[in-house]
Amino acid sequence: MRLETALIGSYPKPVRIAKIISKKNNGKISEEKYLDQIFDFMNNFFDMMKSFNVDFTTDSMIEWDDIADLTYSFLTNVKKGSLTRFFDNNFYYRQIVINEKLKYKEDNTYIKYFEKAKELARSYNFKLKAVILGPLTFLKLSENHYYKNEEELMKDYALIVNSLLKNIKSDVVEIHEPSIFQKGIKKDLLNTLLEIYYIMLENIKAETHLLTYFDINFDRLENYMKLPVSVYGFDVTESNKNRLGRLYQFLKGKQVYFGILDSRTTKMEKIVTIKRIVSTASEKGIERLILGNSSFNDFIPEIIVQKKFKLLQKAKEMILNG
Repeated sequence: MRLETALIGSYPKPVRIAKIISKKNNGKISEEKYLDQIFDFMNNFFDMMKSFNVDFTTDSMIEWDDIADLTYSFLTNVKKGSLTRFFDNNFYYRQIVINEKLKYKEDNTYIKYFEKAKELARSYNFKLKAVILGPLTFLKLSENHYYKNEEELMKDYALIVNSLLKNIKSDVVEIHEPSIFQKGIKKDLLNTLLEIYYIMLENIKAETHLLTYFDINFDRLENYMKLPVSVYGFDVTESNKNRLGRLYQFLKGKQVYFGILDSRTTKMEKIVTIKRIVSTASEKGIERLILGNSSFNDFIPEIIVQKKFKLLQKAKEMILNG
């Protein structure tokens, strides 16, 4: 079994970066100085990821408030709405308010920032991932005042993401789709998701990592595992450990991401637990296993994230070296 490690989603913003962003938003610093600080941080972040020997990472999402803010950057006919809780977490995002037909913003800052990130990451061995919000989760995190049909909303969003991915030219795409395992999702929406994903990923040659977190819903697993992606992601932290034994039977021959580092607690994982999960995954026939954090890292302090990835690096080295 092939074993790799990755950082998914975001990295906690240091206080100095938060201050720089605040100054930029208040017009107290030029765009040039702001970008210098952002890209300097990104460079240091990539050095850190190299030291942790990860195989995949994002650009840290340092330039965005959250994944909704990132998504807002490449859409037109949308507005930022009220602060809303991000699933069952003490973390809030601004809803994307849709009052007109969704359209792609050709000249968007996401591509500009990601092009610079690709340039900075070029000398490293890890692969850089573009981050995308999945169409179902986009629907659920938005406030829709235009579309009478939710499937049409997701189709328009999928077409926009397809255009973005063709322009961004990333080797790896990280798709966040936690809503597929959440309560209250209509069956007809789940049944249309396969078609939506084919639209979104049509002629996209990149490797695709599909991520879920906070829950595992076995009633939705058939819909999930049919989606046309390279890697299927699961949250296998403490709250889901009693589901892991049953989950393995669906993963034989698959490429899988396990969110094994709990992004919602400062409690450290145990190397012996990581080794046991890797050993069982290999025995159960998983073809390729990527290990990393379970969700966005904004929920815990920066120093804890670093400690968790140092621990993961140590576990990986112990496993690979026998």
